[in-house]
Amino acid sequence: MNRIISRIFLSVCAVGAVFGTTACGGGSSAPTVIIDPVPVPDPDPLAVVNPGDPRGDLTADELAAFHRGRAIFVKRFKPSEGLGPLYNATSCSSCHSNPVPGGTSDLYRNFYVATWGTSPFVFNLPGLPSPVVPSFGSSINAPLSLQQGRTVIPEFINSQPVASDQRNGIPVFGTGLFELISDETILANADPDDVNGDGISGRANNDGAGMGRFGSKAQANNIELFARAPLFNQMGISSNPVQGLAGTVSLGHGALMQGTATPNAPTADNDGVADPEISTQDLSDLIAFSRFLAPPQKQVFNDAAVRGEQVFAQVGCTNCHIPSLESTRGPVEAYSDLLIHNMGAELAGQVSFGSPQASSIDPITTEAEWRTAPLWGISKVAPYLHDGRAPTILEAVLLHGGEGENSRDAFQALSATQQEDILEFLRHL
Repeated sequence: MNRIISRIFLSVCAVGAVFGTTACGGGSSAPTVIIDPVPVPDPDPLAVVNPGDPRGDLTADELAAFHRGRAIFVKRFKPSEGLGPLYNATSCSSCHSNPVPGGTSDLYRNFYVATWGTSPFVFNLPGLPSPVVPSFGSSINAPLSLQQGRTVIPEFINSQPVASDQRNGIPVFGTGLFELISDETILANADPDDVNGDGISGRANNDGAGMGRFGSKAQANNIELFARAPLFNQMGISSNPVQGLAGTVSLGHGALMQGTATPNAPTADNDGVADPEISTQDLSDLIAFSRFLAPPQKQVFNDAAVRGEQVFAQVGCTNCHIPSLESTRGPVEAYSDLLIHNMGAELAGQVSFGSPQASSIDPITTEAEWRTAPLWGISKVAPYLHDGRAPTILEAVLLHGGEGENSRDAFQALSATQQEDILEFLRHL
């Protein structure tokens, strides 16, 4: 609803005072001048000018926490502060800086996850606190050799096969709004048995403790879990939980943090620095930064983008990339159903990293299942897909398989103009 500037009443004495012509004493009664109301549109509380800005609906305390958290997000931790003893990066922004803190990573900043043994009985690599493997030579005392800046992962450990996957940093702009989407809203779009016969069988990653919505496997359902895992896995920074047992997805076989820890338990290491290595206040502020990052701002659509939006729906892309999900805050226009989908053999990894406990979801998340990637701000966060293999939006579209195969084929059948219209639409999100 538009804000209406209320009628402004100016007495002639006031007008006269401006021009120095009218006195207001002596009990005289001056006529009143009425200025007609002028409609002023309400600003969108979430509208931002630049990526990385805070949401516009924050309280003063929330905004202050956001800015404190941003300072922690870009901080470069030192070994004396708890970094390591094994680490992939020295700060959160090391892997989330493209185009600004909170974004994605360049390809060379991608990391690996590795497990050994026979699935589903997989284990952490010896000497590592988690399945996350140092990927570009920043680790100290690394048990694995380095070659060309990348960790060389052995094919076998103790005669057991080793599996590894590369992972791309996930942008977190606007993702705090996902916490405000109800489980029921997410489940309303799930169709695990493909009852409607459209070839789309998206399902929720829910182990009974909460509905997953963050991460490439939708393996976490709140920002705290999404922040604490990379703190420990990527930097070796231990922490105590802030929210305790409230709203977390329990992950199995050491998939989160150290193998013996649950998402609700403190993490610890033996690097000689007292645990926790990040204070509760700093962790809370770091969570606030991720939680309150504004969503990407849509550009004003040109004619091609308008046409592209229509064709995008016609070829079935919106079956998974649902334009909007309702939240307690209002529509969240992320273009994702937050469900996991089987994307085919070509996009399947070797490691089902991010699965809940095998006893909680049936079947467990497979190597080919991925959460529908939100498309808002897509033009600003290349490269694409779970491992960053697609440098362009077009290549990402063409790599869709499995449940995305029909839409991919429909896209390829379009005219060159129609294909470009869809890409133009995506560039405007």
